[in-house]
Amino acid sequence: MLPAIRLSTDLFRSAALRALCLAPLLSVAAAQTHTKASSVRDDDLADARRAILAVNADWIVAMRARDAHRAALAYAEDAVFVTREGRVLSGRVEIEKAVAARTMQGTTLVDGALQDDGLQRAGALVYEWGHSSLKWRTAEGGIQSTEGHFLTVWKRAPDAHWQIIRNLTL
Repeated sequence: MLPAIRLSTDLFRSAALRALCLAPLLSVAAAQTHTKASSVRDDDLADARRAILAVNADWIVAMRARDAHRAALAYAEDAVFVTREGRVLSGRVEIEKAVAARTMQGTTLVDGALQDDGLQRAGALVYEWGHSSLKWRTAEGGIQSTEGHFLTVWKRAPDAHWQIIRNLTL
């Protein structure tokens, strides 16, 4: 019985850590909705959905090709990415370096998908939430499966394309 209690405690701590990481992510994104940027209209939401689905599909292609630069292109220059381990990556350059480091260790995406479970607009931002199911080939040649959830905050860039300003993986 004691191992089950420890597991529950570990899960609670992990959930608490994620909640602590999520609070600043949402507060910063929410504060940005109160800027003078124009709100996302309903027709823009449909446009955002198409763009986001395309970016998510391209991320899979980029990761399979071990192309860290391409995988990080959707992030704004000042984006913040919180990994499932709680590591905070600040800026597109740091995010790209982290992806490159993973691929340099010999980890390659073999198959998988990012599934969009919902999209909601709030002012000038679009919030996307969903889940992932990914299969990775390790440096040793084994297959490792990962599954999880994500929350991504998107904002239209000055050149009109959608970019990630905050990303949290759980």
